[in-house]
Amino acid sequence: MKKICFYFLLLVLGPWSTVPGPLLARIYIPIDQPSDKKLPMAITRLVNNGGAGREAETIPAIIQNDLEISSYFQFIPPEAFLESEDSNAVTAEAINFDLWTAIEAQALIKGSVEKAKGRVTVELRLFDPFLKQLLVGKQYRGSEKDLRAMAHRFSDEVMLALTGILGPFNSKITYTAPSKRGNKTIHVMDYDGFNDFQITHPKTISLGSKFSPDGSRVAFTSYASGTPEIYIAELGGRVKQITANGATNITPAFSPDGGTIIFSSSVKGDPDIWIMNTAGRMIAQLTNVYGVDISPLFSPDGSRILFSSERVGNLHVQTMDPSGGNITRLTFVGKFNDTPAFSPDGTKIAFCGRDMEGFFDIFVMNADGSYIQRLTRGDGDNTHPSWSADGRFITFASSRAGEAVYIMRFDGENPAQVSKGFGSLPWWGPRLP
Repeated sequence: MKKICFYFLLLVLGPWSTVPGPLLARIYIPIDQPSDKKLPMAITRLVNNGGAGREAETIPAIIQNDLEISSYFQFIPPEAFLESEDSNAVTAEAINFDLWTAIEAQALIKGSVEKAKGRVTVELRLFDPFLKQLLVGKQYRGSEKDLRAMAHRFSDEVMLALTGILGPFNSKITYTAPSKRGNKTIHVMDYDGFNDFQITHPKTISLGSKFSPDGSRVAFTSYASGTPEIYIAELGGRVKQITANGATNITPAFSPDGGTIIFSSSVKGDPDIWIMNTAGRMIAQLTNVYGVDISPLFSPDGSRILFSSERVGNLHVQTMDPSGGNITRLTFVGKFNDTPAFSPDGTKIAFCGRDMEGFFDIFVMNADGSYIQRLTRGDGDNTHPSWSADGRFITFASSRAGEAVYIMRFDGENPAQVSKGFGSLPWWGPRLP
């Protein structure tokens, strides 16, 4: 994977040096806070220290979009600001915090940007106006193409400072999109739909991609050789075929250590769950009963495997040991429950199920199958959920306005389309290094 070439530093001088201990422990926004309870926040245009007029507007807009998508914040419009638009105050000593508390801003983002010879230096700071304190300050240096990554990284830091958990904004989603030739191709994009790029050839059908644990590779199924085989693509690099058995090989997923791949294969007749190394050497067949076994996925700690199975008649979510033993059925309602996905902490499982009217929707349950909650309803078909790295958001495909990739909160609130065009079969990757 091509590494993002910029440096990010926490300044260690003057008012940036430390933040008092009690502030670090304070949680401004509980993770389970209802979506209608939003923290009032203000974000200003950055001070242009030279050559960065466009960037002074763009970076705050990216951060605001990140935080609006999170649904935890209510942004105070710039026309309500009492501070002069020409203010260069970006430190706790220089800012007149009374101007911000007067408009009830409970969080304030300010900063500066400078551009010279194609390089950009960005300083971003989050303040508590009522305590008149800096909560977090970061400096980022890089090229112009790194601006979005810089902004996403700071959005992650804002979430950490205010909720206690790092945000998921500096991450990518892989998905399947139609090609101009009428086939299917694998794409990767930033979580918000920007920097989209295609990694498979448009002359064939490729689909069902999932990231490796470090985000540097994706595994997927392709018909490039004539039959559905498993491939691995390095982001920005080569694509390698790793099965060649002429059977139906689908729904691959990496193990937590990235060393093996679990997938469904009909190499012995019925589609069963198999595991192989990343060179394609078969290690073990994990299931061997009548009916389709599909969509396997390791738990985050590698101790369990989720999959969907027809062994009980209809397709239902099951779990088993990594050796294939101790199979336990988790879903007992509905006629089609598929594409289960563990939350990052392993306590929840998202899956898609078909309702009585024939539509597919996203559901979430506890890891033991208890307490099923329906997250989508009445908006076309909603399928293929997966979780963000922080467990607060879920990506999924929806036909509500033409098949596209969406994200929503873990409780189903604030759904937003993120793909710029058609998309299906999304999978949310890890935070980028």
